[in-house]
Amino acid sequence: MGTRVPVKVIVGSIAEGSSVDDILREYPTITREDVRAALRFAAEAVSGFDYLPLQAKA
Repeated sequence: MGTRVPVKVIVGSIAEGSSVDDILREYPTITREDVRAALRFAAEAVSGFDYLPLQAKA
């Protein structure tokens, strides 16, 4: 069985500027489709929200 990478780690990495290729290098046991699945899961998890408060970086 391969390494399990939490959705939070994948989404957080992308939010911090990592590319999918960066994530695949960091976690070689996951696939590009695994990353897409994590993003789909995260999108579905927040789909019931009307908005998400975003803060602009200073």
